[in-house]
Amino acid sequence: MSKFNLKSIKEEFKAKGIFYTTNELALLIKSFVDIEIEEVYDPTCGDGSLLSVFDDNVKKYGQEINDHQLKIAEERLINFNGFCGDTLKNPFFTDKKFKCIVGNPPFSIAWEQPILNGFFTDERFKDVPALPPKSKADYAFILHILHYLAEDGIAVVLNFPGILYRGNSEGQIRRWIVEKNYIEKVIRIPGKQFVDTTIETCLIVFRKNKSTTDIEFINSENGKSYTASFEEVKSNDFVLSVSAFVVDEKEEIKHNPIELQENARKGMIKKIKADIEIDKMICELEGYNFKEYLDEIQTLVRSYYHA
Repeated sequence: MSKFNLKSIKEEFKAKGIFYTTNELALLIKSFVDIEIEEVYDPTCGDGSLLSVFDDNVKKYGQEINDHQLKIAEERLINFNGFCGDTLKNPFFTDKKFKCIVGNPPFSIAWEQPILNGFFTDERFKDVPALPPKSKADYAFILHILHYLAEDGIAVVLNFPGILYRGNSEGQIRRWIVEKNYIEKVIRIPGKQFVDTTIETCLIVFRKNKSTTDIEFINSENGKSYTASFEEVKSNDFVLSVSAFVVDEKEEIKHNPIELQENARKGMIKKIKADIEIDKMICELEGYNFKEYLDEIQTLVRSYYHA
């Protein structure tokens, strides 16, 4: 029995965008690993939930910023090599490339960009067209994973859906990853899969040695899927939301264009609200002025009344 209070630890991290993976979801993530592996790496391993679903004979590697969580992982996992530290600031296992990587990195947390005198100083980010924004480290974790992924390897990563459609630097990075042909599948995961939250999430399957440039989009709620060509993804401005490609045929027939537009607007408002909620959480954690942020949004909205 672990001497650490898991409930109190979960409450502490819930406010920081860190959510715990149920065994069912961990098994779902593992199900996309379709190659034989001897090692598996989780760059934000927490208490070892994801790594625990892999066989005992598979060597497990993990890094975790919280020492209590790492100790729990060490207690529960067999054949485990763990390191305590900030994965983005102080990555460990730098001499290795992994054939299998799984991850559930914290959603949209702030991070410190590795820039000195206007130049990227970290080899994990030196080839990308832009750095992830300071307020959202989602793509920083993804780029870390891609750097550690072997050329014949596979990575399955759980993320907040905002990374599939947000623009600016994240849009540039997303386009770069698609053009490098690293994304094999995007899977929509409905809410209530986490113990601590009901928010919707997504899985992205990365593979560097893909045989085609297609991307498969899957809605795990109803089992529907669609395989899109690179040209289709490009024509969609590299937005990778599953809903943009997987359409329920019954709903498509049922709704007229006006209804579809209304639903699209509702979806956009929902996405904006989710982004604001994430930024509110970050402002509270980091002491930023959230009211000033809201004022800027209100000013932007008012500008369209006169457009």
